[in-house]
Amino acid sequence: MVTVVIVEDNKDILLLLEDCLANEPDILHVGSATTGASGMQMIKELEPQVVLMDIYLGDMSGIDCVRQLKPSCKKTEFVMCTSFDEDALVFEALCAGASSYLMKNNTAEFITNTIMEVSEGKSPMSSIIARKVVRQMQQPTAKTDYGITTKESEVLTQLSKGQTYQEISDQLFISIKTLKTHIYNIYEKLQVDNRVEAINKFYNINKFYN
Repeated sequence: MVTVVIVEDNKDILLLLEDCLANEPDILHVGSATTGASGMQMIKELEPQVVLMDIYLGDMSGIDCVRQLKPSCKKTEFVMCTSFDEDALVFEALCAGASSYLMKNNTAEFITNTIMEVSEGKSPMSSIIARKVVRQMQQPTAKTDYGITTKESEVLTQLSKGQTYQEISDQLFISIKTLKTHIYNIYEKLQVDNRVEAINKFYNINKFYN
């Protein structure tokens, strides 16, 4: 089962999220917090696989929580929950270490599916953000930075779509072993530790809102 912690300061929304998780047999809700400080403490103690993190908390930004927690909570995936579909917030969350984001008015099925996908190593994102990333990837200069080869660029493209290793292997007609070698080389060249950092650094997502 996928263990989940919720950090949400709106009690009505918190109850809805808790009810949503309670009906999913593959998800175990292990705790909830209503402030950033209590949420950070809970996450450090429980080490959940996935955290649903509100962006606007009463005492601090949920994005700042992720930024502080991610270096020490490497096995925890963060999904930002927001009522505001603002590009700048989404990009800042990704740069801070979040793996995905969702709107609070999404269906229960969408929320649980996002949690399961993130726990499986995927990084689901909205079509709007995906289109921005694709446009940046199509710029000729993007493929020459950091010494990334054409094949490595193709791997990054698939990673940005949230594909699993098996899906990328099938799409690019390469073995899992070869794929892992490409990913290792990408991480080495970009000096990053995971796919989100690699995508953010290579495609310079921040330029969309600077």
